[in-house]
Amino acid sequence: MPECIVVGGGAIGLLTARQLFLAGVDVLLLEKGRLGGESSWAGGGIISPLYPWRYDDVVNVLAERSKKIYPELTDKLFDETGKDCELINSGLFTVTEYQQEIIDWAKTWSVDASFINDIDSVRAIESRVGDAVNQGIWMPDVMQIRNPKFVDALRASCEFLSIPYREQTAVEEIVIKNNKVCGVRTHQETILADKVIIASGAWSAQFSATESSVDVVPVKGQMIMYKGEPDLVKRIILSEGHYIIPRKDGRILAGSTLEKIGFDKTISSDALDELHQAAMELIPLLENLEIERQWAGLRPGTEKGIPYICQHDDVEGLYVHAGHFRNGIVLGAASAELMADIVLGREPWCDVAPYTMQAEH
Repeated sequence: MPECIVVGGGAIGLLTARQLFLAGVDVLLLEKGRLGGESSWAGGGIISPLYPWRYDDVVNVLAERSKKIYPELTDKLFDETGKDCELINSGLFTVTEYQQEIIDWAKTWSVDASFINDIDSVRAIESRVGDAVNQGIWMPDVMQIRNPKFVDALRASCEFLSIPYREQTAVEEIVIKNNKVCGVRTHQETILADKVIIASGAWSAQFSATESSVDVVPVKGQMIMYKGEPDLVKRIILSEGHYIIPRKDGRILAGSTLEKIGFDKTISSDALDELHQAAMELIPLLENLEIERQWAGLRPGTEKGIPYICQHDDVEGLYVHAGHFRNGIVLGAASAELMADIVLGREPWCDVAPYTMQAEH
């Protein structure tokens, strides 16, 4: 029997299982669908929170550590699997008026950020922007990763390292006796383990052990993808919650909606119109490009965007690693390190208190 079962095979579950395995833990990863097939696949992959200065410091602690981890992690994944996660430095231009708090935030966190307020200087950064993109904050060091390629590389890493995983295996119940974890029950069988980590994204509050204590709700986000040429657009552009992300192969993502309507992943023509309109205002040439695809994913939403990275308050051997909201990729690498510290009883690399079940999320 495994020492530890990780319930959920998105980026958070994959990264957590990999960390524990590399630390010598006999781990089993269970995923109800395909590994990385939910919000990990669907997101934009910006290695920075959108508007990071609006977040609590405890989110930025994770984000800043993750930024340092990703170059080495993606190199390691390439060495193991030959798969390129397409980690590239695009920089991020955020359309906003001057705010001293942003400059103060950047100084506090040693982030390279400058305010630019004339269109010629903006166009020197990204020549394709529309007239409305005339002032804002430029952060040249912001990276992006291509989510589907990243989760594909993590999956291949599991195979390379021989980390056991099972897809199409939905966990129906966490088995608990006398306030202690005994394992999990799937449709097919009961699998025993002394430790269980719930890393089920938007579905993490669906278990009897978490429904009253873990406040994670699904928040739908829809995106569209244009078919362009490489280097047609070079920078990530963000304005009023809408963003443009140019990929290495010339495809250009435009996102994203925020919809609290339960576990509904249908796409809508209204969302397509909204995203296309906002995208054209940022980058007018998108009007002439083919919209190749539209999709939706369910983010694991918490009110303040602070994830749970903790041991369960009442159940021995049960852990919760969920609620990263829009930032599963950017927080994930550091978050998985912290989860591994907690599970293994090591000295954690940062204060764990803000991510516990009692803390505000």
